[in-house]
Amino acid sequence: MKRETVRRTLRAAAVLLALFLLCLLLYALRPPCLILSSTGYYCAGCGTQRMIASLLQGDFPGAFRQNPLMFFLLPLAGIYAAAEAVRYVGKKRPLWKSRAFLPVLLVLLFLSLLFTLLRNLPAFSFLAPLPTLS
Repeated sequence: MKRETVRRTLRAAAVLLALFLLCLLLYALRPPCLILSSTGYYCAGCGTQRMIASLLQGDFPGAFRQNPLMFFLLPLAGIYAAAEAVRYVGKKRPLWKSRAFLPVLLVLLFLSLLFTLLRNLPAFSFLAPLPTLS
């Protein structure tokens, strides 16, 4: 393997490891949602920590119930990060520079905003995260 490829592989692995450790730190600290605490409304991320806890216990229906949007978006974000790392190591153009990236990002933003709006309406209260048992 060429020296530059080894360096790129180590850099990509370091970035992925840092992202993973950041996620672990956030999960361990379990910070409260600033939007929920200041407005009383659920954001698109509310329930994600409890969703991850349910996933770690193997409770997939319970995890989906906590936050259906993040249940699908977080694995996709992980796949995207891994794909970017592979492209970086292979010296290929990053995905975020492709034509499709901005439209996909805008669709995800729209879906997140729509999910946030719906989960706060009484008719869609089933989208709200389950209350904590503390």
